[in-house]
Amino acid sequence: MRILYHHRTLGDGAEGIHIREMVKAFREIGYEVLVIGPLGETSDNVSKKASVLYKIKNILPGFFYELLELGYNLIGFINIYKNIKSFRPDFIYDRYITFNVSSVFLGKYFGIPVINEVNAPLSLERSTQPDEQLYFKKLAHFLEKWICLNATKTIAVSSPLAEYYHYRGVPQTKLVVMPNGVDKEKFQPHSKSKLLLNRLGINNGEIIIGFSGILRSWHGIDILIKTVARLVEREIPVFLLIVGDGPLRQDIETWTRDSGIGEHYKITGRIAHSQVPEFVNLFDVAVSPRSTFYASPMKLIEYMALGKAVVIPNCANFLDIVDPGINGILFDENDVGSLTNAITKLCKDVSFRREIGLNARLKVEKRLNWEWNAREVCRLATL
Repeated sequence: MRILYHHRTLGDGAEGIHIREMVKAFREIGYEVLVIGPLGETSDNVSKKASVLYKIKNILPGFFYELLELGYNLIGFINIYKNIKSFRPDFIYDRYITFNVSSVFLGKYFGIPVINEVNAPLSLERSTQPDEQLYFKKLAHFLEKWICLNATKTIAVSSPLAEYYHYRGVPQTKLVVMPNGVDKEKFQPHSKSKLLLNRLGINNGEIIIGFSGILRSWHGIDILIKTVARLVEREIPVFLLIVGDGPLRQDIETWTRDSGIGEHYKITGRIAHSQVPEFVNLFDVAVSPRSTFYASPMKLIEYMALGKAVVIPNCANFLDIVDPGINGILFDENDVGSLTNAITKLCKDVSFRREIGLNARLKVEKRLNWEWNAREVCRLATL
C-alpha cells in the first residue's frame, strides 16, 4: 500500500512529533510513504528554512498571512496532483490546517480515499485566542466543515473534538476518535539515572512530582505549584520537576518563589524530544493538570509508556486515554484540594503507585501506540 502524507506545518513541537511518528509507524508495518509539505519530512531540530518561514509569519500582518494560507492551496494542488500521478497512492493522509482544501478536493477528483486528521478546531481556536485574529472567520469555518464532510473519514484526537464537529453538522459515520500514541520502544520504563538526579540537584529519597511540555497558561501549572506547596506543608518529601520551557516560564519562576516550595523544584528548560524519556523516567508521579477541551495530551501517553502513576482532571478528553483507578487517578478539575489528596495517596502507597504505573504501561502496549494508530488508519482507508 502506498500512502501520500500531506501536511502544511513547519514540524515544530508536538505536531512534528506526530508527523514523524505516524510516518515511521506506517513504514514499519510495511507501507510506502511519500511526505509532502513546506518542509517535507520533519526532524527533531528546526531547520534553517523553517526559521526563515517562522520569521516571515511573525512579521507579516495577519490579513496578508491569511491570504498566503489561502494561496498555499495552489501549491498544494500542484504538489498533490503531481505526486498522485507519479506515486499513485492508495490513499491520502492529510493533517488538517486552516483553509487547506487541496488534499480533499483532489482525493474526490481522482477517487482516492482521504483520511483527514484533526488535532484542534482551528477556526474556533484562532477566532478566540487573544494573541491571534482570524480575518476570514466565516470562510475558515465553512472550509473546515467542508473538509470534514468530504474526507473519507475524519480522525478526531478526542471525543469532545468529535462531538464538536458532529454538533457542527458532520455525521458521526464520518468521524473516528483516535487519541495520540507513543513510540512504545523509545519510551520504555528503566531505572532512574543517578547521574541525572545529581545534575538536577534532587535527593534520591525525594518523591518526584513531574510535568513535561511547553509552558503555556492552559496547562494548569499554577494548580500544580499550589498543590506541591501544600504537600511540602504536610512534610511529604516531594520535589517538583518541570521538564520544558515556554512563554509562561517567568511567571512559573515567580509562583514557585512565592509559594513556599523553597528549593524543592527545578525547571529544566527546553530539551530535545529524544531526551524526554530520560527526564520523565525520573518522575514518581506524573501530572497533567489541565488542557484545552479538545486535546489529546501526548505527554500523558508518554508518562504511561514509562510506567508512571498519572494524575489527571476528570475531563472527557483525558478519559479517552485513562481508565480511572486502573491506570490513572482522577482529581476534580481546577481543585487544588482534590489534586493534593490524589497525589498524597500515591505518595503514601508505593505498591498502589507501582500498580497504576504497570497498568498504564500495559495499556500503551495494547492500544496507545503509533503502530496501533497506523494499522487502524490503513483499515479505515480500505473500508
